[in-house]
Amino acid sequence: MAGTAAAASVGPFIRTTRAQSPVNVGYLKATHHSPLFNALDQGYFQDEGLEVKPVLFAGSGPIGEGVITGALQAGYIGSAPSIFICSRPGVPFNIVSGTATESSAVVVPFARPTTIKQLTDLRGKNIGTIRAATADIVVRYKMLEAGVDPFKHATVRNFSHIQDILVGLEKGDLDAAILWEPWGTHAEYTKYAKPIMWSGEIWPFHVCCRVAYNTKWADANRDAAVKVMKTHIRGYRFMRANFEENVKSSAKWCGITEKEIRIVFGQDRQKNTINIDPLGSQEFAEAGVALGVAETANIQHNLNDAYQRAALAELGKKKA
Repeated sequence: MAGTAAAASVGPFIRTTRAQSPVNVGYLKATHHSPLFNALDQGYFQDEGLEVKPVLFAGSGPIGEGVITGALQAGYIGSAPSIFICSRPGVPFNIVSGTATESSAVVVPFARPTTIKQLTDLRGKNIGTIRAATADIVVRYKMLEAGVDPFKHATVRNFSHIQDILVGLEKGDLDAAILWEPWGTHAEYTKYAKPIMWSGEIWPFHVCCRVAYNTKWADANRDAAVKVMKTHIRGYRFMRANFEENVKSSAKWCGITEKEIRIVFGQDRQKNTINIDPLGSQEFAEAGVALGVAETANIQHNLNDAYQRAALAELGKKKA
């Protein structure tokens, strides 16, 4: 079905100058990453004299590894992999900005009856998720807090592609799934599934997607790193001020209809931010430790807002 996330592939190649190497930026088909989509379509990278190569991935985990290895200079990436990477010693990886908060859903089959109304109802259920998805951690951690061990009392199955999750819901192989936007809305629009709980209801204001830099690249190319941050902030501001243009860009880059994207933003299902949120990041890291998927919650040394502060100073401070 059109619109589902694909395996890693190269997005449109946007050339602005032959004088420097391209900046490879990883992203997902996600409205969480709409600041990037607007920056690309509005020509903000060209304005900064940057050559950019957007690189599409099916999930955030490989984006994090791409940033670490230097295959990507920057990445729009979920909180789960980015924060857990920050807990690893000596990695050339910094979270440099926020891009979204909340904005994911637990969905249940559209046409089949369900007993799932709240988190504790996930006991004994088969749940589908994309590996390393932020909302996967949100749901599992809050299940644990509610007395339902997500490893012992439920079966959480990791998938590589969203379409496989939707088919699993339709066939009855899955009782529920965890999807980021716009895929919760897409599942409902295409009658595969319907949202039953939003992640912001489960964990209000939880951190979600971030922008990350390879620190070796950023340290050696500070001017370019600040310029990339300027495109991010400008894309975010444009998104907030231009509803219909944002709908068009987000629909194009996510590969689904403008009608669906209009629901996502028009019904406030998508919440974007550039806040790096050190406190929320720390809480998320502690959740990872509690679940046994992160060794330490010591991440603050890899949260770096210096590029954002420099970009805001150049753009005129109006931090939204």
